[in-house]
Amino acid sequence: MRDLALTALIVGLLPVCFARPWIGILVWYWFGLMNPHMFTWGFARGQPFAMMIALATLAGTLISRDRKAVPWNRELVLVAMLFAYFTFTTLFAWEPPEAWQYWEQFAKILLMTFVATMFIYGKSRVRALMLVIGLSLGFYGIKGAFFTVTTGGVYNVQGPDGVFIGGNTFLGLALNMVIPILVVLAREEPNRKLRIFLNFAAACCAVSSVFTYSRGALVGLAVVLPLLILRDPRKAWGGVIFLLLAGSLVISFAPQQLWQRAETIQTYEQDMSAMMRLRAWSVAWNIAKARPLTGAGFQYEYSPDRARWFSYADEKYRGMSGGTQAAHSVYFQVLGQHGFVGLGLYLALMASAILRLTQIRREARALPDAGWIATYSDGLRIGIVAFAISGAFINVAYFDLYFIFIAMTAILSRELSLSQEPAIPLQTQSRSVSPSAP
Repeated sequence: MRDLALTALIVGLLPVCFARPWIGILVWYWFGLMNPHMFTWGFARGQPFAMMIALATLAGTLISRDRKAVPWNRELVLVAMLFAYFTFTTLFAWEPPEAWQYWEQFAKILLMTFVATMFIYGKSRVRALMLVIGLSLGFYGIKGAFFTVTTGGVYNVQGPDGVFIGGNTFLGLALNMVIPILVVLAREEPNRKLRIFLNFAAACCAVSSVFTYSRGALVGLAVVLPLLILRDPRKAWGGVIFLLLAGSLVISFAPQQLWQRAETIQTYEQDMSAMMRLRAWSVAWNIAKARPLTGAGFQYEYSPDRARWFSYADEKYRGMSGGTQAAHSVYFQVLGQHGFVGLGLYLALMASAILRLTQIRREARALPDAGWIATYSDGLRIGIVAFAISGAFINVAYFDLYFIFIAMTAILSRELSLSQEPAIPLQTQSRSVSPSAP
């Protein structure tokens, strides 16, 4: 039944995606973030729904006049440079077939990133995309919170297998990124019931993030929550009281393994998982030193030639056999795959987006009708900071959610520019359209 229902829904939406590409963008991101096909058990799970949605949307862009030009700001230029450089490094990859396959996947993410900037404009469409982002991942926050309550927190919260948010560590990062989105959506929401629901979803995401038992998620959440409090000094004391109460509840009811997991952050040298991460980081660093311009290409971590990978590990880790070869860090992942230049471009993009969103927030707050731009930019900025912190411990450098945030940065930058344009006086408009005197 689920398979039939999802298939009927997707097929029914395809004509809408073609006729209204901006709705196609919403459907694409809903499907890519929530992954509803992972909740089916039959034929629907293996259907190329994402490709069908993308093709319908892209076909619609060819005939649609309801679009704007791509806002080529600094961030989108850096995205284009990043993709061009990653294409160059793929030419020298350790495993060319796997590297080009992943390059194609990354290309699809970036293509929809640019298309989104063409069709998402104006307050209502920006709000719609923000809601899609927040609720698609907020679903997992609510689901995980109820799972935690009903099981007493003895099991970790996980995302569905086979997608970007699969497992506990990746889901924890995604939840940290979406918490500020839900909070700012609630702040701008005029409907009281929906506002309460959005705040509830944000709280559930925080609970689920903790009970993913991911150390990276715990560190990221410890940064996100104070930033959410400090963004509005008038509400700081209320946030402090909330954190104290929440902390008291966690201390009182959290199972012992949560504290044991958190303690391994300080005792990482006694944790084999942490030591394998350090080994993987040393491999990435040594590959970059040996191949500073190209790295080893996409997917080098999963090369069948394991001896080659282990040969780049630092001497003190040579005695460790087996274990994961994943980079376990967006920074070391990019460093090992694309060298120092690739990492430099990646870091430049991240820093540029954070600075841009900070600037947008500051300038928008000074305009009478741009308060929503300031609010949304603040949520995106904190979300990217969450990615930067939690991503230091997870190999998810090409997460589509991160690049949605980059697209939204460019979109809000354009909206701010439009808000700053001086209004044309009515008399001037009248003269410009009046016929010439005989």
